[in-house]
Amino acid sequence: MKSVRAALVLVAVVALAGCSSPDEKAHEFGVWASTLEYVTSIDAQPTSGSDGLSAHLVIDGAIGADDLASLAETLGERAESQGIEAAEINLIVGNAWGFSVDGDGVNVATVNQLRDAPLLVGATVGYQPLDASPDFVAGLHGTVGSQAGLRDAPAAVIAAYTGAGGDLDGLPVSVSTADGNFGVTGIGDKQPDSAIALWQAISGRVLPLSVQATLSDAGEQLEITVGSAEEKATAEGIGAQYPDVALTVAQ
Repeated sequence: MKSVRAALVLVAVVALAGCSSPDEKAHEFGVWASTLEYVTSIDAQPTSGSDGLSAHLVIDGAIGADDLASLAETLGERAESQGIEAAEINLIVGNAWGFSVDGDGVNVATVNQLRDAPLLVGATVGYQPLDASPDFVAGLHGTVGSQAGLRDAPAAVIAAYTGAGGDLDGLPVSVSTADGNFGVTGIGDKQPDSAIALWQAISGRVLPLSVQATLSDAGEQLEITVGSAEEKATAEGIGAQYPDVALTVAQ
């Protein structure tokens, strides 16, 4: 009898949710989520032009791996029970580890593994920031404490994601230092190898202030900032030896 009553209650909740406006659904979801353990704040808004929901939750960094996986699953189930389609639920854990909720639990499993990786100080998986720009593209991103960590970080992020069952096809994979001044962005398991080689060649002659090596559909790009006109000329001279890399040098 208890299971029958529970089923009837769930049906009633779904029916009521179907009568709610998008604003009411977002409010109801936010009020409910704010009562959950480890949730320190939540912003929930209806998705423009649809019956969906955009929610951003800040989670206490003390949460363990099992509890985080359970929380993500609970949030997804609640959204579904409220009749919310295309729920976009994003969690940021301890201000360093972000992910979007997915039905298979791939994203939270990836974050849980990366939280234990000594190489990384933060990571996001399919994460949509609260105030994301219209052209923002979610993907995999790892944050390291120093430039030295950039070498092995892409492989660590990719291994965690594919190990959790994620599909890399066409997915942007980027790593950067915590200050954002140095970074590498690839597509799937492919990295901008020529741009990285050029970066290393330039670094042997000048001290870059910031560097971004990128692989995109347009090819490989290297954006570098140096401190003087002399260093700029040196960097551009070295860049002429790498015609397959689009080099931009700023001063």
